[in-house]
Amino acid sequence: MSMLLTTLLSALIPVSVEGIKQVITTKLGGVKPTTVAEQLQLDEQEIKRLNAIAALDNPGGTPSQWVIDLRASARYLAAFVVILGGVGISFVEGIAPEVKLIGLEGANIAFGFLFGQRIVSNFKK
Repeated sequence: MSMLLTTLLSALIPVSVEGIKQVITTKLGGVKPTTVAEQLQLDEQEIKRLNAIAALDNPGGTPSQWVIDLRASARYLAAFVVILGGVGISFVEGIAPEVKLIGLEGANIAFGFLFGQRIVSNFKK
């Protein structure tokens, strides 16, 4: 029991501290630059922070080709699963109509993700 409590506290404390920081920043307005040089320094720090986050996502070395292909197609595979699940749920008997509508809406969103730009560009012509 105490191990579970320790695990939960170790997970929740950083999140709550970050939440408190965000509330304080929102209420007090955060750091406000007074000169262009200060604004440039803040922008430079933001760029460094984003580069550090991007470096965390970058795998070390060269991954296998199948890993590269899987990472590139993950969104499309997930969209395909959502479309199949959303349309498939409409054929299952005994499910509430509200749930069927949510499934179809999810399929609609995923379909728009896959083909939306192509459809809109055809309408513009």
